[in-house]
Amino acid sequence: MVPQEEISRYVPNPKIYIQKEGMAKRGSFVGMEPYLNKYSYATEDSFYLALNEYFRMAKENELLFVDRSIVVLPEYIGTWLVVTAEDKSIFDTNTIQEAMEVLVKHNFGSFLWHYLFSNSYSSDTLKETLFRMKAWQMTDRYQSVFARLAREYRVSIVAGSIVLPHPKVVEGKITPTDGPLENVSFYFHPDGRVDDQIVKKLFPIVDEKEFLKEGKLDENPSYQTPLGKLYTMVCADSWFPEVYKELKKTESELLAVPSFVSPTDAWTTKWQGYNGYANPKDVDPKDIGSISERAAWKKYAMNGRLKDPKVKAGINVFFRGEIWDLVASGDAFLTLSGKSVLNLVKEEKNQGRIYVLYL
Repeated sequence: MVPQEEISRYVPNPKIYIQKEGMAKRGSFVGMEPYLNKYSYATEDSFYLALNEYFRMAKENELLFVDRSIVVLPEYIGTWLVVTAEDKSIFDTNTIQEAMEVLVKHNFGSFLWHYLFSNSYSSDTLKETLFRMKAWQMTDRYQSVFARLAREYRVSIVAGSIVLPHPKVVEGKITPTDGPLENVSFYFHPDGRVDDQIVKKLFPIVDEKEFLKEGKLDENPSYQTPLGKLYTMVCADSWFPEVYKELKKTESELLAVPSFVSPTDAWTTKWQGYNGYANPKDVDPKDIGSISERAAWKKYAMNGRLKDPKVKAGINVFFRGEIWDLVASGDAFLTLSGKSVLNLVKEEKNQGRIYVLYL
């Protein structure tokens, strides 16, 4: 394992930006974009402490209300728990490819067993085997950390997402199975209990299709929360009109969109259309290759597609950080009372971010 002194030396200590919108009445809908790196995932404790800094700051700034706040975290925030408690040599590598090779080397017996005997559903069997091999450890740490944060701050949490083999919640415990890998999101109640309903990503992009199974549109749940019904769309799902039709059926009042965008310049590159899917009929062909990725998110994802007047607030947060050579960025999108809210963050040096919509 990585020594605590090394974790303390290299874990991010970012400047955290806070934006507040609305008037506090019923409670708060909070989006958090923690800035993380590989050392944030070195141990379960380092992961907890990295996230706790944002919860602590939110509490100190009176952004959280006991039993009346919902916190939304980014897509894939749980996925890098695949390396937690592993050998220090993994963290000494410079690229994800190198890190995964060392991870396999240090777990070769387990990796080989899963490669030979576990069910396989994807074209990327190496990646599938790696996540299947580590699924139980990932699950235990993911549930432990988010249940703890929910209990300690008495808030509900949309815990971003994590890659697991077709998980179920059995007697209150997230449980991997021998099914296909899925990009899934869990909801934690203020008492730390994980809801037994699971949100699955419906529209994995091209790179994800190699190892992830898509969910079914009519199976994703809405959650009953202290602030009204909540619906979750994982990243690319927020680009598809049919998902908003499903949202309307649920009569939800809140929309959470955990997302992930990479590399670091993705926001400013020219948008190339829908990734792995035909463009919906309402997409302007002139936008393809013309507008930026950021502009496309604004026009064709939550801020452009959310028309349901019943939905009082929406938060779309993005994973931010440097995980080996993978740099993820993006700026949150917010809606309140049927209107888009301008993201006021001005400088990239504001690496960690907290957005609160008072309801």
